[in-house]
Amino acid sequence: MFQQIGKKKPLSQQIVEDITRSIREGKYLPGQQIPTENALCEIFNVSRTAIREAIKILSARGIIEVKKGSGAFVTEVSVQNASEILNMFFELSSDTDLILQTIETRQLLEPQIAREAAEKRNEDHIKLLEKNMRAMQQCPLDKKKKEAELDNEFHRILLTITGNKVLVLLLSPVFNLMPKFKVNVFAKPAAGDLEAEKINMLRHHGDILSAIKEKHPDAAEMAMRKHLKDTWDNYYKSLPKPESGKS
Repeated sequence: MFQQIGKKKPLSQQIVEDITRSIREGKYLPGQQIPTENALCEIFNVSRTAIREAIKILSARGIIEVKKGSGAFVTEVSVQNASEILNMFFELSSDTDLILQTIETRQLLEPQIAREAAEKRNEDHIKLLEKNMRAMQQCPLDKKKKEAELDNEFHRILLTITGNKVLVLLLSPVFNLMPKFKVNVFAKPAAGDLEAEKINMLRHHGDILSAIKEKHPDAAEMAMRKHLKDTWDNYYKSLPKPESGKS
């Protein structure tokens, strides 16, 4: 099932790639135990140290789960654990382009989400959105973390309305990251700018909510596009720019 490995890459990395490929090809199914350390040593013709390092990497990536006293098992696939792996990637990434790329991802997906929300919403959804709007309006200007969480919650409610678990998987890590961006990346503006920023956000959310409430998919989609265009512009202005004269 596995092949003996060569010497071009670190031994542990070659083992990780081989085991991952076997799982991807269905040779080991979710919940199934992979061979023991001793068996893997014989299969790959390597030391126990290399096997243990590979197991640590596979476990850290969420590909296998090590159960004390029982062995290593292929992780059961679920939206929850897949989302946790993506969350880890976003949290650990130091790529400054990640901020704008996450917003660009939202620009591709969220207008369609707003459209579907206008088509699928029920009265309970409207009540949740209206409650969120009231909480946002009442949130003090200096409570930026709370405001960011409420902003995030508005978009999560729209995502929930679609009932699409794949979209939840793809966008939940992005939504988890947005409050962090909003609080940490923005250089804190003057009080007047804070108020203007909040008024603008409430206007966008109000337009989206009105379109969803009236079951107007086209208007909901367009309102979301305008909202995320403003979001992209604001984040872009907040990012540090290269100093003039420097390469």
